[in-house]
Amino acid sequence: MEKFIKPKPFEKLTCSDNFMFAKVMEDPDLCKSVLEILLDIKISKLSYPEPEKTIQTAPDARGIRLDVHTHDGKHDFDIEMQTTLYKELRKRSRYYQSLMDVDYLLKGHPYSKLKENIVIFICLDDLFKQGLPVYTFENTCRENNSVKLEDRTLKVFYNCSSWQNVASKEQAELLKFLLTDKAESSLCKKLKEREKKIKMTARAQKEYMDYCEITQGYYNTGKEDGYKQGEEHAKLENAQNMILTNLGTLEQIARCTGLPLEKVRELATELQAKA
Repeated sequence: MEKFIKPKPFEKLTCSDNFMFAKVMEDPDLCKSVLEILLDIKISKLSYPEPEKTIQTAPDARGIRLDVHTHDGKHDFDIEMQTTLYKELRKRSRYYQSLMDVDYLLKGHPYSKLKENIVIFICLDDLFKQGLPVYTFENTCRENNSVKLEDRTLKVFYNCSSWQNVASKEQAELLKFLLTDKAESSLCKKLKEREKKIKMTARAQKEYMDYCEITQGYYNTGKEDGYKQGEEHAKLENAQNMILTNLGTLEQIARCTGLPLEKVRELATELQAKA
């Protein structure tokens, strides 16, 4: 589980913080410019960017919150601003991509209409520790790298700490800005200006307070779930040891561990089958 990091004061936020980045990217023109520079593509028209979009495909399924979700006629984009490098980022990119596709298909679209799915993680540091400023992943054939799966999925990880090694001047300036908060290019100055305007609104400050409460809530829920899972695991382990050492009847083991009798019986049957 990710460690909870105390939120910054609202006035200290910059474009490299999740909340502020998402708010700045609400401007379709700025979001379009950022995507064009990052991916070196031309976008004719972008949908209104959705900050903190929640996707949950079923009531009991694990949902996701996308920092910035948007699309054009050909691409479905998710942009994640990542200040902390968690081990599960790689798998998170996989899960995000799959749920974005499921969300699209549940709206009645056929497989043939799936857009190119691009998940972008903008990291302040180097997740892969290879010194590259950009890591782009697509599915290729292991036996012949020239053969592409062509499933129209792409995962791109940016390493802002290596901005000096980027060939594109515009891309280098953008990554440098997100790392240092020094706006030098025309686009970066526009991003900084929008950030300042957002900080002047009481509504944005209230939204940030709500955002912090929700983030704390997710963390607390995860913590509680972790404790519950740990307790359940301990009960099962104790019950297993008691069964293997014949320490009491199944009814006594159930009372001692706090497990339902039916669960203890199932465990005993499984252990007997393995013996």
